[in-house]
Amino acid sequence: MKIAIFTEYPPKGGPVRGGVAAVAVALVRGLTKLPGLDVHVIWLERGRKAVAVEQDGSATIHRLPGSRWPHIADVLVGPGRRRLMGYLDALQPDIVHYHETYGLVPGRMRIPSVFTVHGFDHLNVVADNERFARSRAFLWHHVERFGLARHRHVISIIPYVRAMIQPMTTAAIYDIDNPVDEAFFTIQRRERPGRLLYVGTICERKDTLAAVRAVAIAVKNSIPATLEIAGGPLEGPYFDKVNAFITDNHLEGCVTFLGHASPELVRQKLAEASALVLPSWQENAPMAIAEAMAAGVPVLSSNCCGMPYMVEEGETGYLVAPGDCVALADRISHLISNEPLRKRMGEAACATALQRFHPNIVATKTYHVYLKVAGSNHSSDV
Repeated sequence: MKIAIFTEYPPKGGPVRGGVAAVAVALVRGLTKLPGLDVHVIWLERGRKAVAVEQDGSATIHRLPGSRWPHIADVLVGPGRRRLMGYLDALQPDIVHYHETYGLVPGRMRIPSVFTVHGFDHLNVVADNERFARSRAFLWHHVERFGLARHRHVISIIPYVRAMIQPMTTAAIYDIDNPVDEAFFTIQRRERPGRLLYVGTICERKDTLAAVRAVAIAVKNSIPATLEIAGGPLEGPYFDKVNAFITDNHLEGCVTFLGHASPELVRQKLAEASALVLPSWQENAPMAIAEAMAAGVPVLSSNCCGMPYMVEEGETGYLVAPGDCVALADRISHLISNEPLRKRMGEAACATALQRFHPNIVATKTYHVYLKVAGSNHSSDV
């Protein structure tokens, strides 16, 4: 069976940036272990002048020239969309598996397809407080509704996503968690008590400042907490706001910025961490949480969106209301002061991750979806 997966995919040996790219690498590696699958990955890259085809193991990676059009326009009618559709038509896979927003409006193709919903841009642009956020959210919401209504097979990565998409589509919805790179399951823990880790972009949506504020409260209460922040950007008004808080509260010795972190560095930091902290306002199924659980690290996150479907309160970590820095500081203090609790939570987190996020488990579930899509009596005439 020839499978074409449209997703961001890092260059061989290059950095993996972003949750969807990390998902793609883990899924492709899991799928290529299964017999009878010919796996192709297709991606549109801005700045590329010509098509490049390369191998990553037994998977074939196709890198196409991207478009300079605004993203939403290109998804709907732009040259990037047309180039993708033309390339798929020539490649003639048995199944197309879309992971990015171009899959919302793939055109009238006769190739059966499935679309994995990783997020909702109409929510993200508001949570990130981006320029013209309300207008862009309005447009994205209509594109999402239009696109989902036209699909016949959709993968939901978390029950929160299923609840969001059910009113928008009559498609068959399959529940499959995102996979985590196998290497996260083999991390040898060498915890440094009191060390907390934040993994993600420094931004309002993920509320990096709340993590820093909570550490400040814990330190003020004589809890030996430190925070390492793995992610960018290390610039812009929001970063300046975070940095100013650190300076004003004399936290320079307690908070460290690591910048964009490679998967190898993230694994190293997870090996040392007492807990992962991710106090976001808007998330679906953050890879940072799944990776921490795979590594056997307790998680402190918000009790909204998809996070409560990943973190079990009191068992694999703690959930607090977004923006409640006092509650977050209390949970930090409680965890740092209780080594047996951290050990128990970490073991429970890893056990859950093995059942839900291991790439072999996810790849097998995805393969069964491919069989259903290919065997459907209706072609993906979207």
